[in-house]
Amino acid sequence: MKEEIRELTKERVFYHFREICNIPHGSGNEQAISDYLLRFAKDLHLDAKQDASLNVFVKKPASPGYENAPAVCLQAHMDMVCEKAEGVVHDFTKDPIEWVIEGDFLSTGGKTTLGADNGIGVALIMALLEDDTLSHPPLEALFTTMEEEDLSGAEHFDTSEMNANILINLDHVRDDEILCGSCGGMQVDFHLPTAARPVPAGWQALTLRVAGLKGGHSGEDIHRGRGNANILLARALTALEKESPILLHSIKGGSFRLAIPRDASAVLFADKKDVEALTRCLSLFEETVRNELPDSGESLSVSLSSSEEAPSQGISPAPVLSVLTLIPDGIYQMSEVFEGVVDTSDNLGEVYLDENGLHLVLEIRSARESLRTYLFERMERLAVLLGGTCTFSNAYPSWDYRKDSPLRSLCGSVYQKLFQTLPAFLVVHAGLEVGCFFETKKGLDAVSLGPNMRDFHSPSETLEISSVRKEYTYLCAVLSAIR
Repeated sequence: MKEEIRELTKERVFYHFREICNIPHGSGNEQAISDYLLRFAKDLHLDAKQDASLNVFVKKPASPGYENAPAVCLQAHMDMVCEKAEGVVHDFTKDPIEWVIEGDFLSTGGKTTLGADNGIGVALIMALLEDDTLSHPPLEALFTTMEEEDLSGAEHFDTSEMNANILINLDHVRDDEILCGSCGGMQVDFHLPTAARPVPAGWQALTLRVAGLKGGHSGEDIHRGRGNANILLARALTALEKESPILLHSIKGGSFRLAIPRDASAVLFADKKDVEALTRCLSLFEETVRNELPDSGESLSVSLSSSEEAPSQGISPAPVLSVLTLIPDGIYQMSEVFEGVVDTSDNLGEVYLDENGLHLVLEIRSARESLRTYLFERMERLAVLLGGTCTFSNAYPSWDYRKDSPLRSLCGSVYQKLFQTLPAFLVVHAGLEVGCFFETKKGLDAVSLGPNMRDFHSPSETLEISSVRKEYTYLCAVLSAIR
């Protein structure tokens, strides 16, 4: 395996991606990777600067004959989502991301996220910047921070630094598609106070676990129907409550609002004499959900076991289950314009119940601000009805589809010439930083491109090696065609 990796990193794109994977770069921990990118550009004697948000902006002069061509900005984000499989020991603040190569696919073997979202986009730009054999217009490269958290790097970047009115974002995941728009979104925090009461004598502490789901990206994968562990945990608790009285002590589900939760658990109390019946109930529930999720539910497990915790107080499940049952989750509306594309959705990414009450963290995504606002108002109304609070933050704008785009037309014709087929043109149900740049850079013409990858934002993240090579060839051809 080490020899395979050694051979692969002889290619400059993969060499750079390997170096990126060796530097911790989760959202909010980008100082080291930002310094590395700045040093890389300066070592090439390129004009480069780092701003207060740790964004790195680089300029490369045009190649001979392209001096009068319009400038092009290549853009990718340097941060990654840090997710690991249950039981995996990995510290994202210091440990490198390990590689596993299986045929044409690069992954971590299911242990952690790979960070190809968007490390491979950064690596592609780095290879382009250092390659002096290419024909290209004046190039600008923008490496941004905090994309996976709140897009604040892009929002705080001073677009007056850019000469380019052409932007190629490299944060897409299909090499046969050209993205021409993306949705906006925002984080929602829902809090419900709870009151504890004594646990009756003869009751036992139990741990309920829902595990083994596929998860995925809360925008790109929301339409795949993979199941949300937080929702399934609520359904399992509801099934138990119907079987026997229970009290809740704690809940912990999901770890990031932008990732569909794979695992969730709860510590609860029930009468010892009812434990056997509750276990049978969960066995039937697991079978039901497996039938509902014939693909993503293959590894699903729903279990009930004795808990080592022995607190003396518990919480009534009624208000908690009311919230988890009634809170919107999943697809709200499909697009009328682009068949098969989600227009508006939300993801219940995190749930935790502690001594301070019930906490939910959600992400709303929508191509339309009006629908995004409506979904939030539904959540807010639910909070008021149940005596809780609901607030939003980290709002970011959509990137609206542009009917007339010379860049899109050029990218399509270059693709057809290279690969003898037309790419698909579409908008995506995910938030891309392009929308932030349109806020202050009027007249910008943009597309988003990228190599094939799947299951990003999860430990199953996989990158297709041959697709990376294809994408680099395509990018070189696109740049040479801009005169």
